[in-house]
Amino acid sequence: GFKNKGNAFDNFIAGWTKYWNEVLQPKVPLEPNIVKALIASESGFNPEMLANKKNSNSARGLMQILNSTRKALGDEKGELKNHFLTVTKNELNDPSTNICAGIRWLFQKQKLATSFLKREATWEEAVMNYKGKLKSKSEDLDAKKQREIFDKYLSKLENCE
Repeated sequence: GFKNKGNAFDNFIAGWTKYWNEVLQPKVPLEPNIVKALIASESGFNPEMLANKKNSNSARGLMQILNSTRKALGDEKGELKNHFLTVTKNELNDPSTNICAGIRWLFQKQKLATSFLKREATWEEAVMNYKGKLKSKSEDLDAKKQREIFDKYLSKLENCE
C-alpha cells in the first residue's frame, strides 16, 4: 500500500538496527522488520510527516519522534544512562537521523516495558510502549487498532508480501 516507499529506507533501517543491536546487546536482537512495520504504522514512510502542523513540537519524521523524546535522547541527567543522541528538531527530518534516534528510543521503551511487565518485554510490546499504548486497558479501542495495524504490516513483511 506504500508503493515501495518503504524500500527506500531499508539500508538505514538495517544499518541502524544492526548498530544499536551491537552497541546495546539485547537478549533478543531487534529485527529490521519490526522497525519497518513501526515506521509504516507511524508515518506511512513519509519522512516529512509532522503530526500536528500547527505545533512544531509535535511528532515528526518517519518514526514520529516527539520533541520531548528528542530532548530525552540527549539529556545526560535524564532517563537514558548511556548512548545519548543530541539532535535538533530539523535534523529529525533527515530519514537516517530519525531512524537512528527512533531505534535508540525503541530500545529504551523495551527496557521500560520490561520493568513495567516484570519480565523481558517482547519487541512487539516495546512497540506498543513506543506508541504509548502498553499500559492501555484491554477495552482501549485505539490501542487495539494501533496493535492491529502494526501486526498487519509486520505480518506482510515477514511473509515478503
